[in-house]
Amino acid sequence: MSTTISVRNGTAVGQESLCRNCRHAHIQSGYADSEEEVRCGFFYDSPRLVAYAVSRCTDFLDKLTPTLYEMQKIAFVIDVKKGNGRTGFGGAVLKIEKPEADDE
Repeated sequence: MSTTISVRNGTAVGQESLCRNCRHAHIQSGYADSEEEVRCGFFYDSPRLVAYAVSRCTDFLDKLTPTLYEMQKIAFVIDVKKGNGRTGFGGAVLKIEKPEADDE
């Protein structure tokens, strides 16, 4: 008889910290693997020290994904001139002329 045990939301082992890809992170690394200090700069006036590898963060902002402001800076501006305000085919102009009378 065998029993299957499933663990949900368990401790992740060997995963890289989420701070490595975050715009708010300030990472200082030394020559040894143990010499590393990570500070979260989400609050710019007082960055806080992160003492462990982070798996989830509410303030995470991927540094490879452009922000809305960066996308607006590189966007093309398309100037669309407004005409008469109508779209589609132009209206037909009906011109009625009186036939000229011949003087005979």
